[in-house]
Amino acid sequence: MMISTTSGPLATERIVQTDEPAATALTVATSSTMRTILRAPVPANPGDILDITARMQVTNDTGKNIGVGWHLWVYDVDLQPAVPVAQRPWIRIAPWTADNVDPIRHHMPIATHAAWEVPADWPTGHRAMVVLQAAAFRTTPAAGETVRVDQEYCLLTIRRLTPTL
Repeated sequence: MMISTTSGPLATERIVQTDEPAATALTVATSSTMRTILRAPVPANPGDILDITARMQVTNDTGKNIGVGWHLWVYDVDLQPAVPVAQRPWIRIAPWTADNVDPIRHHMPIATHAAWEVPADWPTGHRAMVVLQAAAFRTTPAAGETVRVDQEYCLLTIRRLTPTL
């Protein structure tokens, strides 16, 4: 597959996929407490394009209207010395998106997509961890209230496109 960008032609170098969510539920809070839903590492070099598609589904059994927000992030897996993940620079590569899942709707499919060009200052040979995060919220959450992440509907696909010249 060949596509053309401002940096020249690209070829699909690798496709990485995961359908194993890291979380099975989102705790309902008053603000956005993000949880990692899907993540996968992919080799990345400056000038590469990561073409990312992610989908998931949540089920609301609370009987209340619940907001759910999601977005895509990238961070460097191979920072040296080993820096804890929470302290690494995270790059948001897709805008925050949100919707409401009410008791009538009950199930909410979620899909997002982004294309991210690996910046010129990215260390050659370092892997990028691509992460789909989500949060559930409402104004007056009850203690222990959650929405379910439906595991069978989760999929993260990353296509690594590399310059051919």
